[in-house]
Amino acid sequence: MKGIITLLMLWAIGTSAALAQDRLNIGALFDGRYHDEPRASETQISSDKLERYALSLYRSLTLTDYPEAAADIEPLVTRDAAKAVDREVSYRDGGLYYGFYQLKPSGVKQRYLFYLNQNRNGGNKIILIYLEGMASRDKIKEMLK
Repeated sequence: MKGIITLLMLWAIGTSAALAQDRLNIGALFDGRYHDEPRASETQISSDKLERYALSLYRSLTLTDYPEAAADIEPLVTRDAAKAVDREVSYRDGGLYYGFYQLKPSGVKQRYLFYLNQNRNGGNKIILIYLEGMASRDKIKEMLK
């Protein structure tokens, strides 16, 4: 019986990082909808490779030459951003160009959301990054530069 309880506790702890992101609206963007899209690149890292950055989870979605995707992404980012504890934003051409948000922590872990729509500034990419871990806001901003 103790083994089952221990196993259940380990499972609950192990899934907490994934659940924290799934509660965000942007979690829907990582549901596989872009897996077969040649203009999309999706990355997830949740291993000891992130320890030196004081992170436990890194997720990104980059869309190239796909400006129409902003219509799906921007509202989800905006909904999550409404609950942010800190933010930096820039708007161009009537829409969100850049957003860096520090979200409410998940337990002791900090959560960050970065969005950039280069299509609003003559570029051709939309970038969405979700980060989770112990890194400070300043450290995250330094890494994103």
